[in-house]
Amino acid sequence: MAKGGGSQLSQLKQKLHSSGVTDRRQLSKKSRSRKGGQDEKDAVAARLNKINAIVSGLNPFDQKVTKPKHEVLGRKIKGAVGRPGAAKASGLAQRRETLLPEWQARNRTGTFVDRRFGENDANMTPEEKMLERYATEKQRRAAKGAAFNLNDDDELLTHYGQSLSGMDDLADIRLPGDDDDEEDPGRLTAQGHFGGFGDNEDGDKSKADVMREVIAKSKFHKLERQKVKDADDELREQLDDELADIRGLLFEQPAVPTPAFAVDAKAKAKVSVFPGPATGANATAVAGASTSASEDQDKHASSYDTFVRELAFERRAKPQDRLKSEEELAAEEAKRLMKAEKARLKRMRGDSDDEADQDDEDDGSRRKRKKGASSSSSAKRAAQADDLDDDFELDGMTAGEVYGLGAGLAENGADDDDEEDVEDENEDEDDGEEDNAEDAAEGVEIENDDEDEEDDDDDDDDFADLADADEAIQIGEDEESEQEGDHEALTGSSAKTGKPGSSGKAKPSPVTESKLPFTFQCPATHDELLSLLEGHQIDPKHIPTVIKRIRTLHHPSLAEDNKYHLQALIGVLIDHALHWAGQAHLHQSSTGQKHKLAFAIVNSLIPHIFSLSQSYPAASAEHFVSKLALMQRNLSRGLAKGPTEADARTWPGLPELTLLRLVGTVWPTSDKQHNVTTPLALLIAQYLAHARIRSISDLASGLFLCSLVVSNEKESKRLFPEALNFLFSSIAVLGFLGAEKRQQRQGLTKIQGVAEEYGIPTPDVDAAHTQHLRLSRDQTIESAENAVDLPSLITTKSSDADADEQQRTALLSVALALLAKFSEMYTGSTSYIELFTPFSVLLSSSSSTSTCNITGSLARSLQLASSSRRYLRLQAHRAIAIASQVPKFDQQGYNPDRKSALDPDVERVQIQKMKALIKKERKGAIRELRRDNQFIAQVRRQDQQEEDQSYKKKMDKIMSTLQVERSEQKQMERAKANIKRRAGKK
Repeated sequence: MAKGGGSQLSQLKQKLHSSGVTDRRQLSKKSRSRKGGQDEKDAVAARLNKINAIVSGLNPFDQKVTKPKHEVLGRKIKGAVGRPGAAKASGLAQRRETLLPEWQARNRTGTFVDRRFGENDANMTPEEKMLERYATEKQRRAAKGAAFNLNDDDELLTHYGQSLSGMDDLADIRLPGDDDDEEDPGRLTAQGHFGGFGDNEDGDKSKADVMREVIAKSKFHKLERQKVKDADDELREQLDDELADIRGLLFEQPAVPTPAFAVDAKAKAKVSVFPGPATGANATAVAGASTSASEDQDKHASSYDTFVRELAFERRAKPQDRLKSEEELAAEEAKRLMKAEKARLKRMRGDSDDEADQDDEDDGSRRKRKKGASSSSSAKRAAQADDLDDDFELDGMTAGEVYGLGAGLAENGADDDDEEDVEDENEDEDDGEEDNAEDAAEGVEIENDDEDEEDDDDDDDDFADLADADEAIQIGEDEESEQEGDHEALTGSSAKTGKPGSSGKAKPSPVTESKLPFTFQCPATHDELLSLLEGHQIDPKHIPTVIKRIRTLHHPSLAEDNKYHLQALIGVLIDHALHWAGQAHLHQSSTGQKHKLAFAIVNSLIPHIFSLSQSYPAASAEHFVSKLALMQRNLSRGLAKGPTEADARTWPGLPELTLLRLVGTVWPTSDKQHNVTTPLALLIAQYLAHARIRSISDLASGLFLCSLVVSNEKESKRLFPEALNFLFSSIAVLGFLGAEKRQQRQGLTKIQGVAEEYGIPTPDVDAAHTQHLRLSRDQTIESAENAVDLPSLITTKSSDADADEQQRTALLSVALALLAKFSEMYTGSTSYIELFTPFSVLLSSSSSTSTCNITGSLARSLQLASSSRRYLRLQAHRAIAIASQVPKFDQQGYNPDRKSALDPDVERVQIQKMKALIKKERKGAIRELRRDNQFIAQVRRQDQQEEDQSYKKKMDKIMSTLQVERSEQKQMERAKANIKRRAGKK
C-alpha cells in the first residue's frame, strides 16, 4: 500500500467503490423487493466476504512479510507471509476448546466407572460380551420373578436357616422313658416343642457361664504347669545332692563330705548347676545321677523334653559391652599396670589383702586396715599370672615355726638397704602415676609385652647385612657445621660405659620378666633411662617391655602433658639405640657371635620409634635433624684435620651408621624434597665424596653407605653419582691386577685413563696409604649373600695377614654385589652406558677370575642399552603439498535452503540438523507454554472481574433496598412530625 493514500475513511470508501459493494439503504424499494429467498442469502454472504476482505486489507499489522535477501523466481518460501492476528485468534479459539475445559475441571474428582460385564476383559470379543450380558440379565430377571412364584415345588421349608425336610423320621428326638423320672420337665418340654430340635442341649450360655469356663480352664493349665515345675525342681534337687561327688570327679580330688544338717534349701539354691552335655568322667557321673533319679519315675522323659528343660536352665543372654575407644583402652591398660604393680609390691612385702590400703571412691582417702580378724577367716586373694605360690597361709604360724627353722638371719645388710630403696622408689613411682590414671577402668589380662601395639608393616632391620635394602620414611632442618673442634658423641648421655667385667664390683643378677615392675617414670633424658634400667636391674632383652609400659602409662589421653613426655621419649629412644650400637663390640651373645644382642635390642626399639614418629612427626624430625647436623659437624672437623690423617674421624662409626639406617626406615626416602631425608642424602653424598679411603674399616663404612643408597633410591631411582664413584674407587683399590709389576702398571694406567675420560675422581687409587689394601693374589670371591660381619670390619684392627686378606676379599665381593644392584636399578636410564662403561673397563683390566660373571652380565647390559639408542637426525615433517589454484566446486549443487557451508561429513550434518530441530522445538514449546500462561491469567482475570461485578450488583441491590426502606422510614417520620405539628397548632 502506497504512502499518502489518505485517511482510513477515504481508503475504505475507495475500496468499497472499486469492489462494487453498495449500501442497500441507497437502493430503491422496488430493487430491494425484487430479490428474495436463496438468492438474497447468497448475495448477502458474498457481500459480507467482500467487506471482510476490505477491512482486513486496511490494517497493515494484520500481515507480517519477511523480505528475503535474494529474490529467486519460482521459489515459494513457507512462512514468508504471516498473519499474527489470525494466528492469535486461532490459538485462543483452540485453547478455549482444550485448555479452558481442563482448567475448569481441575478440581473435579468424580469419574464414571464402567462396571458392565466383560468390559475390562481384553480376551472377550464384543459378541461374547453381549451374550454374557444377556445371560446375566435373564438370570437377574428370573431371580426377581421367582420371589412371587407360588407353584415352585423346589422350595424347601426352613427354620432359622436350617432345612426341615430331613426331620420326618424324628430319629434325633429323644423321647422320655421310664428311667427319666428325675429329669427336668421344663427341659423335656422345650425339646419336644416345635423349633427346639436344633438348639444346643444346654441352651445359650450367659456371660457368667463363659467366664466361669474360662477361669476353670486357666486354673487347669496353671496346675499342669505347676506340676511340671515341681518335677523339674525335684530333679534339680536330686542333682544338687549328688553335686559333691560330681565335682570330686571333675577336679580329680576327694570330695569334701557335707554334713546333713548343713544342707538346707538356701545352700542348695546357691550351688552352681552346670547344664549341657558332659564327656569323659563327667559323663559317667552325670549318667549315674540321671539313672538314680529315673528309678523314682515311671517313664523316662523323651529326648525332646530333656532338651527343652536344658534350654530352660540355661542362662539368658546378656548385652555385651560397647566397643571402647583408644583413649579408654589406654586408660584401662594403665590402670591394669598400676594395679599389677601394687599387687607385686604387696607380694614382695608379704602383705595380705586385708592389711593393704584401698582407694576410697568418694574423697580418695585411705581406708583403715582391718584389725582383729583371724588369718583362718580372712579371704585369700585371687591368684595372678606371675604368682609363685609363695603367699599361702599357715594358720597364723610362720615358716620357721612350721618347719623348725627359727627366725633366720639377713644375708647382707647392704642388699636389704638396696631392696628397701628399690621398694621406696617403686612406691614413689606408683604414687606419681596414680594421678594420671585414677579415673581409668580396671584392666584386662596381661598380653605379651614384647609385641608391638602399633599395626605397622615395617620389618626389623638386620644391621649385620651390608647389601640389605630397606624401606623408606622422613627428616628435618639443617644446621651450619663447625670446621674446628673435637669430635662430639651422638648420644647426649654422660654415663661412662666400659667392657663388662672391668669393674671390681660384681653386678647383681637381672630380674626376670615376672618380677618386672609395672609402672615406670617417663625418662626425659638418656641418662634417666639408663638410671631407671640400672636401678630396677632390667635385663636388656626386657627393654622393649619397659618401653611399652612407659608408653601405656603415659598415653596422651590420660594426662595433658603426656604428649610432651612422649615427644621427649623419641629422642631418648634414639639415643638408647645409638648407645647400644656403640656398645655392640663390647657385648657377645650366648652363641658366641658378636653384636647379635646389641642389634637385637636396636631392632626391638625401631617399632616404638616409628610409632611415636607417626604420632609426633615434627618433634621426631627435630631429633633426627639435630643428629644429622651433629654428624655433619663431626665430618667437617675430621676433614679439617686432614682426610688422610690416621686420627681424623671422617667415616661414620657404628652409631652413625645405625642412625642413618634408622632415618631411612622411619621416614620416606622417595620424596623429592623432604625435611629429613633430603639432609640424609646430602650427608651420605658428602661422606662418599670427601672422605678418603685409608683402611678396611673405611671401606666397610663406605660400602654400607652405598647399600643405604640402594635401599633409599630403589623407588625413585634418582642418580647418585657419589655412590658410583666410591664403588669404582673401592674396586680399583681392592682388585687384583696381576702378580707381575708390568701387568699392574698396565692395569693402573688403563684404570686412570678411563677415570680421567669419564671424570671420575680417584685420589686413593695407587696412593701410598692404600697400597696395603690391594689383593696380593687371585682368590675365589664368595657370594655377597653370605653373612658379612659389618661391625667386625668397621672396628677391625687385626694385624694378621691371612685374616686381613679374607676381609679384603669379603669387601670386594660386597662391592661387586652392590655394583650389580646399581646396574639393575639404573637399567633403562638414558645415561646407563656412560655410568657403567668405566666399570666394564675396570673389571676387564683386573686379572681376577672371580669377576667373570659380573663382567659378562655388565657387558650384555651395555650392549642392550647401546642397541636401543638411535642416532640423532632432523625432525621428520610431512611433505607440504603445492598450493592449488583450482576452485572447489560443490558436488551437491547450489541449495539456497542450506544455511551453512558444505560439510562432507554426513553424520555431522545429521547431528547438526537434529540439534537445530531440537532447538526449534524447544523454543516453540517455551512459546506455547508462555501463551498458555497468558491465557490462564486472562481467564482468571475475567473470572475475578465477573465475581466482582456480581458482588457489586448484589451489594448495590442491597444498598438500594436499604435506601428505599430508609426513605420510607424518613417519610413516615416526617408524616408523624407533621401530624404532631398540626395537632399542636390546634
